[in-house]
Amino acid sequence: MRGFTLVELVVVILIVGIMAVAVIPRFVGRAGFDARGFFDETQAMLRYGQKVAVAQHASVFVRLNAGTLDLCYDAACASRVLNPADRTSFSKSAPSGVGIASTAASFSFDALGKPNPDAAVTYTITAVGEPARTITVEKETGYVHP
Repeated sequence: MRGFTLVELVVVILIVGIMAVAVIPRFVGRAGFDARGFFDETQAMLRYGQKVAVAQHASVFVRLNAGTLDLCYDAACASRVLNPADRTSFSKSAPSGVGIASTAASFSFDALGKPNPDAAVTYTITAVGEPARTITVEKETGYVHP
C-alpha cells in the first residue's frame, strides 16, 4: 500500500524533462554569465571614469582597442587612471566568447562629466546565444545607463 501512483511518477518525469531542456543548459554554459559580468564591469568603469573627471577637474579618456576598454588621462593612454581596488591601471578585457562594439573608438569626459565630442556613445556587449546588452553615455549629461 506504500509507494507512488503511476500519475505521480509521470508528473515527476515530465518535470525533470522540462528542467533538463530549459534550465540545465543555462548552468552549463558560461557565456551568459561572462557577458553579464563584463556588462556590469563596463558600466561601472564608465561611471567611475566620469566621476574621476568631475572630482579631479580633468579630462578622462575612454578608449576601446581590440576588445579592451581603458581609462586614461590622455588620448595616447600614456597615463592611466588607477583602479581604486588594487591600484593597477583601469583596464578591462572582454572574456573569451564575449564581444564589445562601440559607436566611438574613444571619447573623453570633460571636467563637467560631459562626453567629448558632444555625442551619445553606445557600447554593445554580445555573446553567442545571449541577447545583446547596450550601455549608453548620454550626449548632454554624460549619464551612463543600460
